[in-house]
Amino acid sequence: MVRHNVQVNENKDTAPSAQDADTAAPAQRSHAEHVGANGARLAGRRREVPLWARLAASGAALALMVVGLSWVPVPYVVESPGPTFNVLGSDSGIPMISISGTDPTSGADVAVDAPQSSSYAAKAPSGDGGPGQLRMVTVAESGGPGRRLNFLQLVGATFDSRSRILDYDSVYPPTATQEQVDNANQAQMQSSQSTSQVAALEYLGWRVPASVTIAGGVEGTDAADKVVQGDVLTAITTVDGAVHPVDSASAPFAIMSRVPVGDTVRLYVQRDGDALEIPVTTVAGEEGSEGSKLGVYLRIDAQLPLDISFNLENVGGPSAGMMFSLGIIDRLTPGDMTGGAVIAGTGTMNYDGRVGAIGGIQQKMWGAKEDGAQWFFAPAANCNEVVGNIPDGLRVVRVATLGEAADAVHAIAQGDGASLPICTAR
Repeated sequence: MVRHNVQVNENKDTAPSAQDADTAAPAQRSHAEHVGANGARLAGRRREVPLWARLAASGAALALMVVGLSWVPVPYVVESPGPTFNVLGSDSGIPMISISGTDPTSGADVAVDAPQSSSYAAKAPSGDGGPGQLRMVTVAESGGPGRRLNFLQLVGATFDSRSRILDYDSVYPPTATQEQVDNANQAQMQSSQSTSQVAALEYLGWRVPASVTIAGGVEGTDAADKVVQGDVLTAITTVDGAVHPVDSASAPFAIMSRVPVGDTVRLYVQRDGDALEIPVTTVAGEEGSEGSKLGVYLRIDAQLPLDISFNLENVGGPSAGMMFSLGIIDRLTPGDMTGGAVIAGTGTMNYDGRVGAIGGIQQKMWGAKEDGAQWFFAPAANCNEVVGNIPDGLRVVRVATLGEAADAVHAIAQGDGASLPICTAR
């Protein structure tokens, strides 16, 4: 509050005489001149604030504003290059992939190559001469449920050409929680580890028997109202009349990869002790996939002939399946399968060995390059995202199956990498 001091004439009913008025004017002018002059003198004594002080004050104000903004959540998700891991390596003496057991055909202990002693999290050493590596890749995500992105993080991502900014709602439903996301990621990781074991062992010629149970029908498909949870799938008859036994983990997927969309196949199931035959019209799968789908959810109970486990924490999602399979194949194949090359890659792995599409491939290529990879295996279904976005010095190979990926590793080891297929835009 500012107080204004006002002088009031107490004799307000008495008018001044002419003489009074004439003599009052000079006095007032003198007073005014005095105040004006004094004011000028006071202004002359004022010191201008130095530039550094003004800049400091402005900087402090800006800092306060930035600190305030740093706590403001923004509705975006940022994907950046994450860490990569050598699936042939170890951590504190424990290999990422542990394999043991006996060969059921001979009864002898299975021969397993020793894991590399170096930490699987360490970057690949520069230069030639060391053991080769097979590196799985990840995406570092900021802004998911329970980890909302703030303004400063968004600004930083805007100036990072390796990062991708996505609308929050395009990634997560509004009701998603951190626990739900973490649980889903871990379930996907466990599934990828299971499928990678089956695919790798079958590639090597091992038989992996399995029981295949229907967990329910997919809503909107012909099978939805025909199958029942708990039906045990024993065979599939295709339109040519051929009966295909379903006695392994890969069988239903391999069969359906050759059946056109819209064909009517017959499912043979066991339900409560009864044998049933169910006609089902097949439906299309995900974009780019071969064959068709039954329109049912399957639960696979595989009887693995070997004990295989994975030592990897705080990483989720399904995209390491192909590299896990290659790691198992390498460990069960005498010698260094890579020939000393550092190969990174990504892709889901199906029971029948098909490599599936993944997310964040551009960020994964950058992560691979920064951790020392020379080669990168990309799913064929992701090639459109690869073209034009490959980091300098990284050679990318297109793969669609585990067999193609294993053949590519052998070709690189033999110095024939230049002949391998690359990604082209479709």
